[in-house]
Amino acid sequence: MALALAALSASLASAQQAPAEPVASPEGERKTSKLEAVTVTVQRIRQNLQDVPASVTAFTSGAMENHQIQSATDLSRLVPNVKFDTVTGGSTGLRPFIRGGGITDGGQITSESEVGIYVDDVYRARLSGALMEFIELDRIEVLRGPQGVLYGRNSSAGALSIVTRAPSPTFTASTELGIGSNGLKRIKGYVSSALSDDKRWRGSLQGMFSSRDGNGQFNVTQNKRVGGEDFTGAQADLAYEGPVLKARFSAFTTHTDGDGQWAVPNTVSADGLTITPSTGSYRKVASPTDSLTDVKQTGQTLRLSTDLGGVRLVSITGHVRMDDHWRQDFSGGVSAALIGGAAGTTLALFERDSVTRHRQFSQELQASGELLDGRLSYIGGLYYFDESGSQDIATFIFFTPSTVRFNADTRSRAVFGQLSGKLGENTTVQLGGRYSRDDKRLDGAMSGSPFDATHRFSKFTPRIGIDHKLVPGMLLYASYSQGFKAGGYNGLASTVAQIREPFLPQTTDAYELGVKADLLDRTLRLNVSLFHNKIQNRQQTLTVASGPSAGSFVVENYNATLNGLEAEATWRVGAGLTLWANGALNRSKYTACATAVALPCSVIDNTLPVVPRHAVTVGFDHEMALGRGQLTYGADYSERASFFSTADNALIGAVPRQKFLNAYVTYSLDAWSLQLAGKNLLQQEGWQTGFGFSVVQPRYAIPGRTLQLNLRYQY
Repeated sequence: MALALAALSASLASAQQAPAEPVASPEGERKTSKLEAVTVTVQRIRQNLQDVPASVTAFTSGAMENHQIQSATDLSRLVPNVKFDTVTGGSTGLRPFIRGGGITDGGQITSESEVGIYVDDVYRARLSGALMEFIELDRIEVLRGPQGVLYGRNSSAGALSIVTRAPSPTFTASTELGIGSNGLKRIKGYVSSALSDDKRWRGSLQGMFSSRDGNGQFNVTQNKRVGGEDFTGAQADLAYEGPVLKARFSAFTTHTDGDGQWAVPNTVSADGLTITPSTGSYRKVASPTDSLTDVKQTGQTLRLSTDLGGVRLVSITGHVRMDDHWRQDFSGGVSAALIGGAAGTTLALFERDSVTRHRQFSQELQASGELLDGRLSYIGGLYYFDESGSQDIATFIFFTPSTVRFNADTRSRAVFGQLSGKLGENTTVQLGGRYSRDDKRLDGAMSGSPFDATHRFSKFTPRIGIDHKLVPGMLLYASYSQGFKAGGYNGLASTVAQIREPFLPQTTDAYELGVKADLLDRTLRLNVSLFHNKIQNRQQTLTVASGPSAGSFVVENYNATLNGLEAEATWRVGAGLTLWANGALNRSKYTACATAVALPCSVIDNTLPVVPRHAVTVGFDHEMALGRGQLTYGADYSERASFFSTADNALIGAVPRQKFLNAYVTYSLDAWSLQLAGKNLLQQEGWQTGFGFSVVQPRYAIPGRTLQLNLRYQY
């Protein structure tokens, strides 16, 4: 009966846990055939993932190891309608998209993403540097859809929550050594222990160093491999677990130093219908000038919680500093013959050097509890966020220099709350809302011409939801929510007038239906979500392709619609074999130009960027006894339909259908494990985005095939 109901509900919607780990008994017996229950905190309380009435995918530490999740970009194949790539400016920046909402100019201090990135519940404003290799994590939670009530900043597309491992009351330690493609070498360590006899005080220290001598690309002009990079990261934690007060203080530092990101130059055919890499391959670049990336980050987080008279109080304080320096030739290296020069000479026609200094502070206060004998629960709070920074950019376009200095300040305040009431034993209604106010100021100078602008943006965003447990193990839900992204300033503008004029704030009205089902004695998990997003005043960056302003960027506001169906399934066939899959179907369109001034409005009826019509991933994991140890192996195959990476739907940014195969094999013996893992085993070649004007037609390549061998010892 339950299986039949799940099939009938497949056109509804849901969200689900990622490929799951099997459950181990407390005695460490042979793993069972049931799917594990994963605890998440996406609604600011501890819940079973399958009881959350929203689209959420979560990965435990074991799932992250099996599926080679070492950075946010690895989530793209494992979560439907999620695409995380590097930005076009520095090699460590993150370009996150969820359900078509994201950011294209993440390397600018003026940018603000539609996807919120959180580390231990602290919002990270600057996505430059967010693409760091992970240290020691407890879990990752990916939320799809507007997060306009409970999360720190109002995020109109979704959120990525990274939870690091907390100190343990018992001594534990691990060491990991790895080698791999492109000269990769890495070492990672973790140690944690109680610091007092009563085990209330605990501490941990973790760190990682990695180095590679390339990224799979070769510079044909300079005759050398490129993409080398060194990364160092460390985090120290101190925790206290008392009868009344719980506290955790974390401090981290990271440093990435490398020779940067490299664009691939392209040649457009005379009829404009064919674009091919000028070097003959997307594994080859041609710039005569060097790129660089140098990013340093430090930060501290303090979390305090206590229970007073049945009310749980939580304080989350976060502070982050970042110094980011990157340099790149966006043209990728263009033949001088294309602009009337000597054949055989390669020129850098679009160079940019950026130095950013950034500081942010956030404070969140929460109160939660239950009333009416548990039939009514509540959570409410206050949020404060303050960031300031500067960015100095020097640009040479066709050898013409220009400079710009930005001093940016953002101060955000919010009050939020949500009530959940039970209607009978199986039905719950949720009512929530958040009032957000952002004050922004931008001043500086462009090639000596000063500018100064100050604006305030505010919005109340509601959420209404209802969920019903149809039968044990099956949750149906429906919701309406709204997300908000404040207006701001165009950090890629070519004139002072463009900088001073802010673009409009955008809102997303999201409607969703879902079903989450654990079936067949919790061996089959099926989650489906059906959603409709109506976007007003979407902030869209567009490239000026011709005319006197060619090579510059403008921001216009558009209305758009997005309809989608997402599905995730996991089936524990037996105690040793798990099959899993996820997929999405989408339809999107820009419907109107929302800006009330004379603008080209050139993208009407275009599809939204990074929204393929369909995408699917299938995979398996299998474990078996081998000798004295255990052998675990698995693979996943993903295929994504063609999509446009830019709103203008230009051919230079059109990404064709792509197919990827990844696999791993692990042998574990007592405290030791050895894993061989491979990504992009099909050697798929291509690009993730591109833009163009005149003879400058760069694209940015996807990573090639990589192999990695890791040896881990867990005490």
